[in-house]
Amino acid sequence: MLIIEKIKELLSKKETQQFIRFCIVGLFCFLIDNTIFILMREQFGFSRDVSHASGFLISLSINYLLTIYWTFRTKYSVQNIVGVVGAHMFNFIVVRRGLLSLFTVQFGMNETFAYPTMVLISAVINYLIIRTVVKYSKKKTNQ
Repeated sequence: MLIIEKIKELLSKKETQQFIRFCIVGLFCFLIDNTIFILMREQFGFSRDVSHASGFLISLSINYLLTIYWTFRTKYSVQNIVGVVGAHMFNFIVVRRGLLSLFTVQFGMNETFAYPTMVLISAVINYLIIRTVVKYSKKKTNQ
């Protein structure tokens, strides 16, 4: 609860509500992403990269819709789709792949444990980027 109180101190009421909705969307999409990864990797024998990309792309599609329409309660615009998808791609290519390799190769963690750990860390980074993108795209759209 200490973390929630600290977040409330740093964010306005509206931003706190957005953050909570973002976390709910993130958790939902994490479950989709992680389930697809585990099923493809362990049940169907796909490579780690194919499993990772598949889970990511499916959850990205769902995440975009929920983030724009429910989390930030805004409308589709070219700016926010490019920004949100761009943020997710940066997160996928740089942050997630880097963390997954770091955890599995450098630290020798099991993929089943490393994957959700990587997703949770990258989610915080992604929230900060996407919040900025949505705020910027709203300003550009309203001008």
